[in-house]
Amino acid sequence: MQAIILAAGFGTRLRPLTDHTPKALVKCAGKCMIDHAIAYLESYGFDRIIINVHHFGEQIIEHINNHHYKAEILISDERAELKDTGGALVAALPLMNEEDSILIFNTDVITDLDLQELASAHESSDSSATLIVQERESTRKLVFNAENHLNGWYNYKTEESIGDIENAPNSSFFAFSGIHMIDRSLVERFAEMYGDKPFPMIPAYLSCINEVNIQAYKAGKDTVWLETGSQERLKDAEEWVKNGRC
Repeated sequence: MQAIILAAGFGTRLRPLTDHTPKALVKCAGKCMIDHAIAYLESYGFDRIIINVHHFGEQIIEHINNHHYKAEILISDERAELKDTGGALVAALPLMNEEDSILIFNTDVITDLDLQELASAHESSDSSATLIVQERESTRKLVFNAENHLNGWYNYKTEESIGDIENAPNSSFFAFSGIHMIDRSLVERFAEMYGDKPFPMIPAYLSCINEVNIQAYKAGKDTVWLETGSQERLKDAEEWVKNGRC
């Protein structure tokens, strides 16, 4: 199986830790975040892992070259231009193998989500993408219809929305985790739509919901889910890791 770890961000909320170090190399319980992510993916059988780099990208490349991993590690180099979450997939397309799907994972996430169950749910469905969602507080949520297909997006703070949300009975509103699995064919479709321009993932998904099915995969309430994007959250994640919860 193949995956891409998004590791190109600036990590501004982690400053000053990221003033001279990429977020991917910030340590959590003595281990770089990128190594936590790689080990987690390897434990579920992902043997081809692409990592996109931009901010202090040369440090990540050097780190990867100086370590040994079970999986084949490939670098998608965005140092010349940051491609955003969607453009990162298109930029990495030449590095993907011919499998039908690829997992998108964030370098700043610590979780015990069962990725094998996710992969099985995606492969057994008719959906072109499967998005990990949660029931948690968020000002922005994705909307899924009664058939569990992505139907829109809603911002509770600004009351902005995308999609026919008001006329969609039995809709479910979920917060997006940032982890998803997508068919290669949909990545190729985005490549035709956007070329090599940077673009965000969620608006791209929403632009094609009338042509393809995009489903939700709800993480269980007991799933460990720690986002280390700030120093406070990094400390929380360290406690979980030290206590052997992840």
